[in-house]
Amino acid sequence: MMKRGLLIALAALVVAGVVWASVSTWTNIVAVGQGTLQALWILPALIAIHLIQLFLSSIAWRGLFTTNEPGIGLYFRLRVIREGIDSLLPVAQVGGEVVGARMLMKRGIPGAQAGASVIVDVSLEVLSQAAFLLTGIAMLAIVAGGDRSTAWLGALAVAIVAVGAFLLALRFGLLRLLELLVERIGEQFPDLANLSLTGLHAAAAAFYRQGGALSRATLLHFFAWLFGVLETWFIFYALGVPASLSEALVVESLGMAARTAGFAIPGALAIQEGGFALAALSLGLPESAGLSLSLVKRAREILVGIAGVTLGWLGGGFR
Repeated sequence: MMKRGLLIALAALVVAGVVWASVSTWTNIVAVGQGTLQALWILPALIAIHLIQLFLSSIAWRGLFTTNEPGIGLYFRLRVIREGIDSLLPVAQVGGEVVGARMLMKRGIPGAQAGASVIVDVSLEVLSQAAFLLTGIAMLAIVAGGDRSTAWLGALAVAIVAVGAFLLALRFGLLRLLELLVERIGEQFPDLANLSLTGLHAAAAAFYRQGGALSRATLLHFFAWLFGVLETWFIFYALGVPASLSEALVVESLGMAARTAGFAIPGALAIQEGGFALAALSLGLPESAGLSLSLVKRAREILVGIAGVTLGWLGGGFR
């Protein structure tokens, strides 16, 4: 019964987001379409910026391990693969992590350690995003004034509580539940049986005891989020929207928070668009600018995603 209710709630969220985005896009269809097309010339720069983000994230992931092998090149490749699968395939943004862990195992990393490293890496990325969101809210209060920032304080409080609850769950039992879940997946899909990771909780606990490594990884993830601000500022420039780096920080932090909140929906379709549109409105920028921004990011996402899925296929991640 609870499962059915959750599915109904998620379906309602998707429908509401799609309807909102569709109506809003239809109202601004000409402005959004023209803006998106005129900004596509900047895609090579956006891809380069995003690859820097992924490289920083791969260093953070690699830093959780004390051994020297495999090298950073593998983690960067796996990070691109994770990104591609989560962005393009209907796996609710978790399939890339499973494939990443599986490919680590193929390179000699013990199963429990490979799976735990991915889970710890994701938890640190979420934690760093909470700090990034807090930075964006603070900048919004400075740039736009108290009246506009007040509307986002409730969302910020909810985000902080959710992140805290997530980290506590990881520390005190969720990983044991994930062990059982992965074992069930192995039972249902025999070709994935090698992903039945025993000792996942113990392996993650060992990672969490590495205070210095955790701090460095969280900081690297935070810098990766900051590079997204540069991407947003470049897109606004290509759109002809006069936005400062401070305003780009606000839009990027709020828009990506909305995308993360829609993690249960593949690609956070419609949720991301709504988030960037509302973030633009919070600064008094045109709603069409926020929607065009999101669509240009989608174009970059598709190109990087195709590369990631291709690398995953060629590397045997799906077999």
